[in-house]
Amino acid sequence: MRHPAEKVEPILRVTKGILDVKWLDQEARTKVVEIENKVHKEGLSRSGGYHNEGVIEVLSRKYVCVVLNNNEFRHATAPSLFWVAGDTVIGEEVSDAKRLQSLIEKGTVKVLRKKFVLHLDRMKATRGQVPVFVVRGLPFPEIEDISGIYDVLSASPIGSADVYLKKRYGWDTKARDLGTILIGFNLS
Repeated sequence: MRHPAEKVEPILRVTKGILDVKWLDQEARTKVVEIENKVHKEGLSRSGGYHNEGVIEVLSRKYVCVVLNNNEFRHATAPSLFWVAGDTVIGEEVSDAKRLQSLIEKGTVKVLRKKFVLHLDRMKATRGQVPVFVVRGLPFPEIEDISGIYDVLSASPIGSADVYLKKRYGWDTKARDLGTILIGFNLS
């Protein structure tokens, strides 16, 4: 079989908002895992712990690429950011406008940054537990229907891993409108 890049890369390159595509070698994978694990161990200042579950899952796929994207790239297809205490979600990104409105009407949430809600009732029930920000992987529908490709998952790396990837591949590290997304998949 041809390298998956021959099937996947042309689709990614014509996707609105994707500016470039690079394939990760083992060295890049290892470095991103090191960066993510360092932040996972140290946490995010006073906000509690941090675990980019999505990036770790993406990097477990056989093939992984990184795309450079700008603000023209579509919005995420589902929420990926959760604030968890034990097994309880105490905060979450809510992308569905109807669900957000319903939560607001219940009066048990506080909305931060437009789409992130804190579940005040759940926070009280988990008092004393150390919360952890968990970032989950997301589908990447643009390549999910390619024959022979499965387990497609995408995730955004933490800021320091984003900068590492941009430097490694010669991309602008200063432009605020540029980001990176890791996309992984397996072959049947």
